[in-house]
Amino acid sequence: MKRVSSLTDSEQLRTQQYKNASNLSVRIAIHVDYSTNPIGVWQWFFDMLLAAVGSEARILEVGCGRGDLWLQNADRIPKGWAITLTDLSEGMLEDARKNLGELAGRFQLQTANVQELAFEDDQFDAVIANFMLYHAPDREQAVGELRRVLQPSGVLFACTLGQDHMRQFWELVRAAAPASIPDYQGVDSTFGLENGESQLRTAFGDVVMVPYDCNLKVTKAQPLVDYFHSNGDADVVSGKYDEAFRQEAQRQIDDHGYVFIQKATGCFVARGDVPGAASAE
Repeated sequence: MKRVSSLTDSEQLRTQQYKNASNLSVRIAIHVDYSTNPIGVWQWFFDMLLAAVGSEARILEVGCGRGDLWLQNADRIPKGWAITLTDLSEGMLEDARKNLGELAGRFQLQTANVQELAFEDDQFDAVIANFMLYHAPDREQAVGELRRVLQPSGVLFACTLGQDHMRQFWELVRAAAPASIPDYQGVDSTFGLENGESQLRTAFGDVVMVPYDCNLKVTKAQPLVDYFHSNGDADVVSGKYDEAFRQEAQRQIDDHGYVFIQKATGCFVARGDVPGAASAE
């Protein structure tokens, strides 16, 4: 299961992993059901967004997924926001429309590649690129595009994950199915909490990271099996490792009452131009 190459393979992401919202929905479910922080990540994020842009703003989200950010904050969206939602996958966008239901009419939805955004310069007051920049094959180009479509005074929000995210889950996988992950590297190897700031500073002058404090306590084995399948290749999805994986998860639940899984989540907030960038042209 070669996660590094598949992580940034746009065609594979569009046609397989994210051809629709099914795999994403499984991964979201475990966080919704078993997170330790009573304030959900999308409420936490929306608080930051609202504080930064106020009641009048043009907002772009790239990699919108199922639109959960907006559905979970539906009654908080200011009337003065003009919002465009994009995703690389047409299937994901269709599932976003279904998930948003009547709220979908509040947005412009269209497919887009973060490395080639079909928007004019200086068009948006805020751009959201949450949990997706680690999928961009050329992140410097992607970050440059995000800066280009932002107003000079605009702000970029880019949530991502860190080195220890889901560490105990992958330890569980190694214990039950070591042959399934010989090449595993996490998203932090591409765009993570530890290296994201330097990548954003190629286009932004001011970058800060705001951490989100939350972990998982999973009290049932099946959600862990489902999560395992959602990340796996055909060999994993076949069920070859299911019994060993389930037994190891159940053993931990029997011993401790739950499987503890550490999360490492945060959001980069980026503004301004790189000092001297204009004069260097």
